[in-house]
Amino acid sequence: MRYFPTPYPDELLGSLLIRACHHLGLPPASLVKVLEDGSSDLSYLYPSFFQGLSRLTNLSPSEMLLDHTVFPYAAIALPTKRRALLERELLTATARGNSVRLRATLGLHVKDMSRRRFCKKCRAEECKEIGESYWHRLHALPGVFVCPKHGEPLCVSGISVLPKLSNVNAKLPQEVEGTPVEWGLDVQTLQRLAAAVLESIALPAETWNDVSDEYLRYAMEIDDRNRQCCWDVQQCVVDFTRFYGDRFLDKVGLHLSSVGSDAWPARLAHGARPSPLFQLRHILLRLFLKF
Repeated sequence: MRYFPTPYPDELLGSLLIRACHHLGLPPASLVKVLEDGSSDLSYLYPSFFQGLSRLTNLSPSEMLLDHTVFPYAAIALPTKRRALLERELLTATARGNSVRLRATLGLHVKDMSRRRFCKKCRAEECKEIGESYWHRLHALPGVFVCPKHGEPLCVSGISVLPKLSNVNAKLPQEVEGTPVEWGLDVQTLQRLAAAVLESIALPAETWNDVSDEYLRYAMEIDDRNRQCCWDVQQCVVDFTRFYGDRFLDKVGLHLSSVGSDAWPARLAHGARPSPLFQLRHILLRLFLKF
């Protein structure tokens, strides 16, 4: 093929596939033949066309997985060996339970987190500078509810991220409408949360191997400032709830059923792996303990 678009910075592979359909005048079903990869899936968030796309874009499969999918977010808090195994499985399309894992990781059971999100300023700038807009990977991540670049609330569209690409949903941001969502937190805290997501993605994989020790150290520092001789778990959970507020925690599907040692922030700090939204739980706890 003489022409195939290359991904923009932070563009989801699903967005690249949509642009390819637009540029080549092909419906999504016909694009499969162009990619010549019969084992692939036309998923918006986790397409498995790595070999075909690598051939057409001159990017390595690993580059595409790390820079243009939600894998770096999904890998947050995974032990080093498990992360490496998942990366290999995704690149070879052998990961079992991928759709179930993705739903739990990205909170796709929560309505406003299961829709494509975009920044109006990004959309306007991109249309002016490159003639089209695209779907950003960072905008799709739980915890990123404001644009990291512009600091403004993201708009939530009416298009679900779940279905495979089709003629109905193969649309770019300039082709859809959307409105901001009230998440229950002030914009400044949402900006800090978005920054915490980006920081967590960038952390070395081995950071998460002994993360419980790090949480304990932060919690003890908080208690030292409050002149406590040991970690007051219940007070820490109460402060966590006060920091984020019940409205926000309910909105993202992470409400607390108690404020004792069985509350999920306390269990997470002690090494438990609660699901769904395991990654977002870690990010929320890190932001609370460090700030």
